[in-house]
Amino acid sequence: MKNIDIEKLIKKIDEKEVVSILKKLISVPGHINCPEQENEISKCVLNIIKEEGIHAYLQEVEPGRNNVIAKIPGKENNNAGKSLTLNGHLDTVPPNDKMKSYEPEIKDGKVFGLGAVDMKGAVAAMIYSMFILKRENVCLDGDLFFTGVIGEESGGTGTRFLMNKGFKSDYFIVGEPTDLNIVNSHKGCFLMDISITGKAAHGSMPEKGANAIGAMAFFITKLNNKYIPVLNTRYQDGVGNPTINYGIIKGGKKVNIVADKCTLAIDRRWIDSEKNIDLISEIEPYIKEACNTNPELRYEVRATLPGDGYFGPLFLPESHDYVDIVKTAMMDAGLKAQVAGMQGWTDGATILNKGFPTLILGPGSMSKAHSEDEFVSIKELTDSVKAYLSIVFKVCKS
Repeated sequence: MKNIDIEKLIKKIDEKEVVSILKKLISVPGHINCPEQENEISKCVLNIIKEEGIHAYLQEVEPGRNNVIAKIPGKENNNAGKSLTLNGHLDTVPPNDKMKSYEPEIKDGKVFGLGAVDMKGAVAAMIYSMFILKRENVCLDGDLFFTGVIGEESGGTGTRFLMNKGFKSDYFIVGEPTDLNIVNSHKGCFLMDISITGKAAHGSMPEKGANAIGAMAFFITKLNNKYIPVLNTRYQDGVGNPTINYGIIKGGKKVNIVADKCTLAIDRRWIDSEKNIDLISEIEPYIKEACNTNPELRYEVRATLPGDGYFGPLFLPESHDYVDIVKTAMMDAGLKAQVAGMQGWTDGATILNKGFPTLILGPGSMSKAHSEDEFVSIKELTDSVKAYLSIVFKVCKS
């Protein structure tokens, strides 16, 4: 065991090595359009970690789909040190038309490629942080875990499974791209489909039918004029007001037929002062009012996210001791310690909902996620290694 501090550890960071790990990760696809989805990327991550001599194993979530769990154990029978988990998802969205290759590219101090920022950059930094701790024989008082999870881009499958199986840790970091801000707040996500059915009739005699498109238009107008102003009175620190987005609308069969069906897909982002149970009941009066215009009109509302998951907000007050721990760790590493909110949903909400203090912190900008020129800067990549190492020191060493 060496007597080593965080400054000495940071000096051990080799930029080329962490970039090399990221390039390997980018070169192995893992998304819903792959025949075995994340099977190959999970095995790739497992092999990278095990080759370094760190204990790691696959956790089967579904046949052929596995989380990767790695551990650097703390001292036995030591209650002084706390445990920390670095959590990152291994899957990406499918490639877009302009990003068909899985070959990473280095240009202008940036690593380009599918998943570079969302979030293989953070995964590479987390893995490399464990490498440095192992190589320098750092003796931790508490356990350090890495959990590489599947299915985040399609509903948080891997983290949900992990937590439902009883995985525990005193603190968690989820490495979504935050520009290395300490994110303690984001909105929840609730997706729903609204279906209105009416009665078909000849387009020349609309009074003989019940137009579902017209009713849906009435409903949307009511939401815009009555409901959204209500949402604008609600507020969560770091993220602002809850929102509602009309994402997809479909209806009708032919232009000369009164539309007997219309469907609307809604993305409702909610905040900590709201309740999941109210998200449908609050809009139902507006649907009923729209359908009361004709006795032939009927409606149905259906939630479309997995029913066994929590997709609510993440909110850890800035006064929480864990926020202070991470802020101090960032400053110790010579980095900014900015607490902020983010708009997108993350697996962090699933973890926090289980009662474990969780923050989101990772390299790169969320604005580059899912984009045709996705990248993470090499500087932020190495800075995230500094951040993770420093947080490990603050949490896992007494």
